[in-house]
Parts: sequence; C-alpha cells; structure tokens
Amino acid sequence: MSLFTSTSGEKRLALRAGLFVAIGLAVAGVVVFFIGQESRLFQRQVMYRAYFTNVQGLSDQSPVWLGGLEVGKVTGIFFSQDPNDPKLEVQLQVSARYADRVKTDSLAQLSSMGVLGDKAVDISLGTPTAPPIEPGGVLASSTSGDLSKLLSSASEVMDNSVAISKSLLKTVEAYGDPKLAGDVQRGMASLRALLEQVQNGDGVLHALIYDKEAGREVRTLMANASSAAKRVDGAVGHVEALLREVRTGDGTAHALIYGNEGATALRELGAAAGQLAGLIEDAKKSPNGAVHQLVYGDASGMFADLGSAAADLKQITATVAKGEGTVGGLISDPTVYEDLREVLGNVKRNRILRALVRFSLNNREDLEQVGKVKRVEPKAEAPASPEQETRPPASVTVGESVTPPAPGTTQTPEPASTPATAAE
Repeated sequence: MSLFTSTSGEKRLALRAGLFVAIGLAVAGVVVFFIGQESRLFQRQVMYRAYFTNVQGLSDQSPVWLGGLEVGKVTGIFFSQDPNDPKLEVQLQVSARYADRVKTDSLAQLSSMGVLGDKAVDISLGTPTAPPIEPGGVLASSTSGDLSKLLSSASEVMDNSVAISKSLLKTVEAYGDPKLAGDVQRGMASLRALLEQVQNGDGVLHALIYDKEAGREVRTLMANASSAAKRVDGAVGHVEALLREVRTGDGTAHALIYGNEGATALRELGAAAGQLAGLIEDAKKSPNGAVHQLVYGDASGMFADLGSAAADLKQITATVAKGEGTVGGLISDPTVYEDLREVLGNVKRNRILRALVRFSLNNREDLEQVGKVKRVEPKAEAPASPEQETRPPASVTVGESVTPPAPGTTQTPEPASTPATAAE
C-alpha cells in the first residue's frame, strides 16, 4: 500500500506514527543533552592522580570538588604496583575549564558526603601565584577526619565516661562507710583541738599569729635576712669582679694562673723545696753541726746555759736597782750626779783647764796626726832623774799611740780628755 494510494484512514495512522516517532526522538535528544550536561560528556576532561592510605567510602563515579564545587569525578581506584607501598592511587577526572585553578600547592583530601559514609575528593584552591599542575600530574593529599573516626572517638569517650562514673560511684559508696565516717569525725576533732591549742596556747604558732611583738621580731628577722642576702649578693659580685680581673688583668694572679710565670714559680718553688730537703738531710747526717744539735741534740745543756745567763742578768739588774756599784750609783745615788756636776763646774771656772780644752779643740787634727806617727825604736835610755821617776805618767787616750821622747829631752804633757770638752 502506497501513501498516495492509501485511504484517508491509513494516512492518518501513518501521520500519527511519524509524529510519535519524531516526538520520541526529540525527547531522547533532550534527555541525552541533559545527561551530557550533567556528566560533562561534551566537555574536554583533564586527568589527575592522588594517593591515599585509606579510601573507605570512595568509589568510581564519586564526585570531585574544587573549593566545594563539583568539577569532575573519580574514574578509578588502584593499588600501587609496589607491594610495599601502602597507598592507593585514585584517578581524578576534572573538567578542562577548571584545570587552571588546580595549583601545585592544591591539596586533595577525602570528605564525607553524609552519615552513610560516602566520600568525595575535595581539592583546595591553592594560592593565586602558584602555577597550575600539568595534566596527568600528582596532587598532594592528606587524610582528614571522617565520620567513622569520629564515631570511634565518640565510642572511646563514652567508655571513658562510663569508667569515670563507676569510679565516682565507688567513691561515693566509700563515703557512706561507717568506719570512714568515724575516721573523718576523729580527724575533724583532732583538727579542732589543734586549732584551739594554737589559739589559746603559748607555742610558736600562737606567738606568730597573735603576738604583735613576735610579729615585729619576725619582720626584723626577715629584714636582717634580706640585708644579709644583699650583702652576700654584693660579696658575690665582688668575687666575680675579682675573678674577672684575675682572668683579664695583668697582675700577679693572672700571670701565675694563665702565664708562664706560674710554671716558672712552681719550678723554682720545687727547686727550693728540694734544696731545703737537702739541707735537712745534711743536718740530719751531720751530728756535730749546730742545726743537728738544735733539732736532734740534747737541749738540756743549752737550756741550762740560758737559765744561768738569765739568772746572772737578773742578779745584775737587782744590784743596779739597789744602787750598788758604779752603774747603780749613777742611776740611784743623786750625790754622784751632784759630784759630776760640780767637777764640770770647776772645769768651767778653771782658766788653765779651759785653755787646754780650747787648745785641744783648735788643734784636733794635729793631735789626731800625732797618734798616727809610726813608732820609733827607742835608743839606749839614760838614767832617769829622780824627778822623772817620781813624775806620774801622762794620761793617754785610748786608741792613740804615744811616741817616747828622745834621750836627753823632756816631754810636754798633753792635756787629758775630760768631760769638759763636751761642756765647752
């Protein structure tokens, strides 16, 4: 049957069938278009990779988010080819229009989609100045907390809460024990008695709390302790300054500690100690030496001599104190002083003696030279006259030599040295 030869009824049937097919095709096209828009079938895609240690709740076709916006999906989850590598490889398909927003410092992590445990891959936006990742590159990944871990933590928290409740219940039950109540009551009574003793007694605590004088003494003691601490601090500062001066200065202590002089001094000290040890050894081996006698000899004789000398000295001083003897008379007898003064006065009043004193003072050098003349051997002496035999010898000054007169000559007596010289 042809369309042109068919009846009107058949034509209407064919038109209806064609219209139905056209509408079906149009609906199918619209459905395909919307599905393509949803699944981005008509957009260019870029592939990335990320590695996770646990992908629980993640599957193929799981969404991929970029800053919270869905931009792709998961296309595959694979184990690593290395059996020792615990991480799993996740392939991510992202629309090319968002590829320039996936930066090298972007971070991929698993996020929960709900209470059912479904997961999605959430990619952070990264910094604007960072370059984008090349297609097929690897995203840095991190593990974020998921609901299962949260539930596990909540379970642990509940277990701990139950344990704490049981412990608290045991504590409360222990307080209900009559024995514990009696112990607490006795402890409170002892504490009350102690406080009453502190308040009414005369002990140290009572004085510290209620006695004002004790309080002032305590404050004085604390002030003294503070002052002592300050002095100690100052002394420590002085010691530190002294040590710093010794360390950095150029004095004797610095030279002894840090310089070569210290080693030299120690060597010299060691040498001196060796010499002293030698001297001691020599003194020990020389029994006739004075040091040996002083150290190792019999000291009884020496002490006896010292005692005898001390006794003699005591006797002499006692004699002088009594005024006996010449020295005692000079010290104790005033008449000796008066006689000496009278003699000196007579010398002053005597013209001849004064002339002799002046002559001796004026010719002192000549008189001294006289004492230095060499002694001349005397010749045969003539018999002395009776006057010369009876004449007393002239006084000679100690330390001077007198030249004997030549034979047949008379010697002029030299004036004697008298105390008048000092008086003149």
